[in-house]
Amino acid sequence: MNYLAHLYFSDSNPLAWSGSLMGDFVKGAVPVTFPQELSRHLKLHRHIDTLTQRSEIFQTSRRRLDPRFRYARSVLVDVFYDHFLACRWDEYSDQPLAEFSQDVYRGLQFCYDLLSPGLQQQLPRMIEYDWLTAYRQPEIIHRVLQRLEERLKHKIPVASGFSQLELWREELESDFTAFMAEAQQVTTEWKQLN
Repeated sequence: MNYLAHLYFSDSNPLAWSGSLMGDFVKGAVPVTFPQELSRHLKLHRHIDTLTQRSEIFQTSRRRLDPRFRYARSVLVDVFYDHFLACRWDEYSDQPLAEFSQDVYRGLQFCYDLLSPGLQQQLPRMIEYDWLTAYRQPEIIHRVLQRLEERLKHKIPVASGFSQLELWREELESDFTAFMAEAQQVTTEWKQLN
C-alpha cells in the first residue's frame, strides 16, 4: 500500500502517522530511541506490506498487469490502490479527505525532528502539492509513476504502467474493495495484539 492507505489504517495521532509513513524509509531493526507509538506504527506498516505479499487479492491485481513491468507491478498496484482510496474516501471515513490530509500534514510537522531524513526531505513537497488529496487525480498518479521511474533510473518503464490503470480499472477497483476489507480485518487483529 502507498502513503494514503498506510495513514488510513494507522491510529489518528501524529506519532502514529509518522511511524506509518516511516516504514518506507527505516530499514532493519526499529531504533529503540523511537517513541513507542511511532515504533508500533512503523511495525504496523511492515505488517501491512507483508499482507500485500501474501494476499491473494493483491496478487490477483498484480497478475492483471503486463508482465513487462516485472517486480514493479506491486508498486503500480500500491499506487493504484491509493488512487481508488482517495477517490472513494467518503466510503471509508467520516472525515473529509482534505481535512484528514491537513491534520496529517500538521501532525508530521509536529513530529518533524523524529522523522527519518528521507521523510523530512519529502514533507515540504508533500504539503505544498497536497499529495494525499491529489491522489484523486489521474494526472497526479501518472506524475507519481514518472517520479518512481526516475528513482529507478529508468530501468523499468513504470510511467508507462499508467495505461494499465485505465485498461484494468474496473477489475482493479473491485480487487481494491476486497483487499480493503481484508486489510481492515488484519490490521484490527494486529492492533489488538500489539
